[in-house]
Amino acid sequence: MKMKKLLAAVLSALMLVSLLAACGGSPSSNSQAPSEEPSQPTEGGSKTYQFWGTYEESGENASMLNAAFLLNLNEDGTAVADKYMFANFDASDAATNPTFTASYMSGTWKEVEKDGVACLQIKLAYVDEAGTESNSQTAYAYDVAGVYSFDLTFPVVPGMSYTRVASMEGKEGQTYADANAFIQAYKQEFTAPENVGTFTDADNNGTAYLQADGTVLVYAGYDKFADGTWSLADGAIAITLGGESVDVTMDGNKATFSTERNLGDGNTTSYTFVCEDISTLSAPEAPANGGEEPAEEGIASYEAGGLVLVLLDDTNMKVKYPEYGMERDGFTYVLDGNTLTVTAPGEDVLGAFGQIWGAMGGETWTIDGNTATKAG
Repeated sequence: MKMKKLLAAVLSALMLVSLLAACGGSPSSNSQAPSEEPSQPTEGGSKTYQFWGTYEESGENASMLNAAFLLNLNEDGTAVADKYMFANFDASDAATNPTFTASYMSGTWKEVEKDGVACLQIKLAYVDEAGTESNSQTAYAYDVAGVYSFDLTFPVVPGMSYTRVASMEGKEGQTYADANAFIQAYKQEFTAPENVGTFTDADNNGTAYLQADGTVLVYAGYDKFADGTWSLADGAIAITLGGESVDVTMDGNKATFSTERNLGDGNTTSYTFVCEDISTLSAPEAPANGGEEPAEEGIASYEAGGLVLVLLDDTNMKVKYPEYGMERDGFTYVLDGNTLTVTAPGEDVLGAFGQIWGAMGGETWTIDGNTATKAG
């Protein structure tokens, strides 16, 4: 009996030692073997979120600027933003769609408190093929009745400082099943300008639309890059673009003219437009101004380097950049004597035009935030 009790005591002691060792302790009282805390995710968590938003503006380069964004915050703490350039009117499959870019920006996310308020911290950047990061940003999205929102600053040209801002909103879980569902939700269809006839450049996807009021709108794909007037008399057609007469070659009823699109930085693309039979056209209606070039809108205009500032009324202004075919509404101004103060819709908007001011005569302007001032 004593032998059995002794054996039981030994076995119990061995089991105790094994249990203590497994727990990182030891049978002696005061020392503990080092142990690692269970690994905790430093980013993200068990939740997922999805955000969506768009950037849109009108003008002659809309297809290069306008875009929709789909941002996924994944369980593993990664954040991935896809970009869909819907103004190119391509709603094909995401895997082969040239206007859809997967992982346009990427980074990490986590739940944090900022100033005592719970929110989502989202870090994003553009990462090139070599792994170099640029255009990095940290944003905070706050919950308002189950909907989160933040402003996404994205590069127009990756790696460059020329940026735009898209307002994003999102929810926990998944709203769009995949990229194709997102494309279908944001796809657009091109509506051609009303016209009574066209000239086309099939090789370069160019179209010149002749309108009933005697105006002509010249498009490269879906971007209008020139406009002017047209007239028809004695079996011949005359065209002006930007106030300059265009040489139109006639071959029977076939009419042909050429023009160039200025892409900036000294780069141009040539277009040759053809109308196979102008005999099908009717002469345009007489324009209200007696056949002259359409007058510039607004009450006055100012030159600012390569920019044209068009005063639309006593408060509102449009800024145009003819060399690049860019224009933007939404500016306001105050004219106090000889001092003109221009206020942009946002600092990012003025930032783009501010770069132009700075490079082309901007030394005469003072730029602060989203305000530009010129005295004298």
